[in-house]
Amino acid sequence: MCSMARRRRMQGPGPVNIGGTGRIRRPRKQAAEDKEAQSCEGRCRTGRLGEEMALEHLLQMGYRLLERNWRCRHKEIDLIMESGDGIHIVEVRTRRAPAAVAPEQTVDRDKQKNIEAAAAAYLRMSNRKCQVHFDIVSIVLDRESRALQRTHIPDAFIPMDLYL
Repeated sequence: MCSMARRRRMQGPGPVNIGGTGRIRRPRKQAAEDKEAQSCEGRCRTGRLGEEMALEHLLQMGYRLLERNWRCRHKEIDLIMESGDGIHIVEVRTRRAPAAVAPEQTVDRDKQKNIEAAAAAYLRMSNRKCQVHFDIVSIVLDRESRALQRTHIPDAFIPMDLYL
């Protein structure tokens, strides 16, 4: 068997022409990937909307925005805010109703460690020496993207490995 035929056999079937109509049907795997991309797009839109609502709420409370979606390698801080008592590292969690668990309950110990590491990197980069608070803003949306519930939890967790 020549190498070209063997290569084609190993790669699997290509697109299939449906009865001479000129349309090509995608293999099922591609359709599943498209569905997953649409689902991710919906989650990303929900997350962005929740961050907008959280930012608006915190600004009304008198906080000042320092950074938004600040990244350090693969870690991210949703909002970095400043108030009279120091810097607030804010994790925003948004869910659509009916939510099986409260959004704030999804910030587990691993997520807290990532937030702490990103906060330490931010403080090193910005040369800030002040009190740091780790807050969570939890938002539950209805089908029309209106906030059913918004909860701000100041000092939601205390960092274990961060010396500030």
